[in-house]
Amino acid sequence: MSFADFATRLKLVVEELNATRETDAVLIGKESIALVRNRVQNDKVDSSGNSFGGYSQALVPQWYLYGKSLSQGAEDRVKSGDWFQSYEDLRIANNLPVDSKNFTFSGEMWKNIGVTSVNTSGTSVTVTLGGQTQSAADKLAYQEPDNGNIIELNEDEERFIKEAAEERIFGIINKFLG
Repeated sequence: MSFADFATRLKLVVEELNATRETDAVLIGKESIALVRNRVQNDKVDSSGNSFGGYSQALVPQWYLYGKSLSQGAEDRVKSGDWFQSYEDLRIANNLPVDSKNFTFSGEMWKNIGVTSVNTSGTSVTVTLGGQTQSAADKLAYQEPDNGNIIELNEDEERFIKEAAEERIFGIINKFLG
């Protein structure tokens, strides 16, 4: 390969990196949330590996839980239960696990967590992750005081994301120079 050919190919690498930078940043954000969601829902641990603990057993009047069930059968179980019930009782009525928090009731919150903004400055792209709907944002904010940032990446997830990003970059380099 001549020097001129190398320079042309190197220019193509730079152009493709610039052209895909924002798209790749959004993809990295989506992959990050997928990793966090998997850890939180399945392993039920925060970014430090600690359990989020159990669900609230604080008692509230039964009527406070009306309309929050996922099915009519669950709603009927709530209404025929004790006059004072807890959020844990509501989860039991809906056949949901109560051993440790996984921040999943209907799944609505997790479906609406992802990239909320993309900011480009020169060659740097920053994506912000959070609730993409007001409801999801409110639920994340509500959990923060007791549980911290539940969508924070742990070290393994950060490493995985970094390696995946490097793989994309090397793929572009190899496409033109390999």
